[in-house]
Amino acid sequence: MITQTRKKKPVLVAAVALVVVAALASSYCWWNTNLLGVDSFCGGRLGSGDVRAALDSTGRVSQVSAQADPQRVGFTCTVERTSRFIGGDDQRVKISTDSRQGAFPFTTHFWKNPAARSYFKEGVTGAVAQDFGGYVVLPKSCWDKFGSWQDGSGVAIVEAEVQKGAVDAAGLARLLTRSARQVAEKAGCGTAALSAAPDLAAPSASRTTDVQNVCGVRGFALPKAAVVVSRAEPDLEQVNDGSVDTWACDLSLAGSAKGAVSFAVTSDKNFVEAAQKYPYGFKALPGDKGVAGSDQVVLHCDSSDVHFSAHWNTEYEGALIDSLHRDWGAYAKVKKATFQNFLDATVAAHSCPRVTLP
Repeated sequence: MITQTRKKKPVLVAAVALVVVAALASSYCWWNTNLLGVDSFCGGRLGSGDVRAALDSTGRVSQVSAQADPQRVGFTCTVERTSRFIGGDDQRVKISTDSRQGAFPFTTHFWKNPAARSYFKEGVTGAVAQDFGGYVVLPKSCWDKFGSWQDGSGVAIVEAEVQKGAVDAAGLARLLTRSARQVAEKAGCGTAALSAAPDLAAPSASRTTDVQNVCGVRGFALPKAAVVVSRAEPDLEQVNDGSVDTWACDLSLAGSAKGAVSFAVTSDKNFVEAAQKYPYGFKALPGDKGVAGSDQVVLHCDSSDVHFSAHWNTEYEGALIDSLHRDWGAYAKVKKATFQNFLDATVAAHSCPRVTLP
């Protein structure tokens, strides 16, 4: 009996060890892989392979939440990648359809740092950034299906917001494009352009700003009053000039304010037309040269209409108004002078007329 008991102990230990190993392997696979997982998320709006490519890291991809009515073309969906035991960073991204007004990627506080994005070179209009997200513009025939604005200034998009971690730019571009194709086909407004994988124009590396040739534009300088000593002074810049339709530059200002200002030029018809339909702030320029607002203009140029814009972050605006002793009139003049300097230095390169801001 003693001998038989001793023989059973190694067998029992081995069996327990196998159970433990199996449990650990099962737990590892559950938390860190998508073996035997689903083929798509959000009611078929997002392919699992595309989501994994965008969240290009280690861990398990899963759906966090979704509003995806099969009877509607619009949707909102959040997906994430999580890992355990192997130290991967968690990632989360929200994908949704929406309608944005005017030239939204260059004129709103939500869409920051236009030069830091990678722009689609041709075919579909879109842009992505690793730590922020991106958008793809849906075909124009789709726009009235996504709650377009009554003034006609709405642009229908599929957009992504990175809520945690960072994403792979090329993977996110494919995810957005394929989701946009699925949405457009469901709405009966699909186009062949949404079938191609986008080629991206990546931004340049950051570089020191030449204060006499800001953003690499010969002769472009900030007005003296726009520089707030010790709080917001020219420091670094990043430029994206690889896209046919869009040029952008972000200035990071040195100093305690952590200020930033961005400049952009686009001839993309989606944004140029939507901007002109935006009902607030535009005035006609003399000689039928275009229309102008306080921080954006659309000019009638040789080959097409072109949209120029400048955008200040709230930190820089706060530092500037403080430096002017809360004189709002002087503040408006400084911003106008900054934008005027930008236009003076850039319009000729785009075959656009020289204008004076009203």
